[in-house]
Amino acid sequence: MSTLLEVTWAAHVDVERLERLIVKDFQHEPPLKRQRLFQNHRVHNMINSITTTTKKLIEIYEDKDNAWRDEIAVLDGQTTASGTNPNRAFYERLKEIGDSHRRNPNSMVIDAFEYDELLLKEEPIVEFSGEEKRLFLTKHTPVAQLNRKYFAKGSRTVGSRIGAAAAPEQTGLKETALKEVKMKRLCELLNETILQIKEYIEKKQALTNEEMEAEREDEEVEADTESDKEEQQINNPLKLPMGFDGKPIPYWLYELHGLVQEFKCEICGNHSYLGRRAFEWHFKEGRHQYGMDGLGIPSTKIFNEVT
Repeated sequence: MSTLLEVTWAAHVDVERLERLIVKDFQHEPPLKRQRLFQNHRVHNMINSITTTTKKLIEIYEDKDNAWRDEIAVLDGQTTASGTNPNRAFYERLKEIGDSHRRNPNSMVIDAFEYDELLLKEEPIVEFSGEEKRLFLTKHTPVAQLNRKYFAKGSRTVGSRIGAAAAPEQTGLKETALKEVKMKRLCELLNETILQIKEYIEKKQALTNEEMEAEREDEEVEADTESDKEEQQINNPLKLPMGFDGKPIPYWLYELHGLVQEFKCEICGNHSYLGRRAFEWHFKEGRHQYGMDGLGIPSTKIFNEVT
């Protein structure tokens, strides 16, 4: 059995280790929603462990039963108030250690680093908290069979309840019949869709666990990809040209290449060219050469500036 001092030291070590694990876990952002959910559950469990251990440390330091004071006195070589002799306590402790080694001769030391790595890869199984059981029976129990204590006006007598319910009974039957007719007509209109849903459900039920897991992961990857594309919408209020990476080029590069200047060529049908470089290159393009041929002018370097 560990001494109170050893228990205190181990508790402090556990708190510091869990704090480092939380920081290390948050340094890596999982790509899938399912993995992010597992990460949140892992961190939640570690925070709960830290809280429990901290409460235990507070109880030890409060020392309501004077156990901490007695142990410090024994370590200091003093006789405690309960009459515990330090030498006798030492040999009893030594005997406990020997008995523990004899009972567990093949005990192995757990590598803390490997244990922490396994803990960061854990996929916690979260059980239901019990809140979902609240009012569960009321979902499939008829209203007439429910305990009247559940209602705000449950103190009325049975006779008064029957008299009050007799008046709207006919109205309720008519409303129910109307809803049934509407539902039947809606099923007729959506007959094809309902059949497709049935086929899809039957197909899902025929899948194995491995196939269902693979399909769910594919759906998560596709959903994450779509959300990333939505987040990466390009904002280009200045209508700058696009670069090779599909994003607008920087404004300083836009001015450096002289793209602020606009040149128009009447021979090319009043087509606009941004920047001096694009304007000079267009003289070699087929559109300009075709226009020059139509005017009967040779498309040579001498007539490059003719627009």
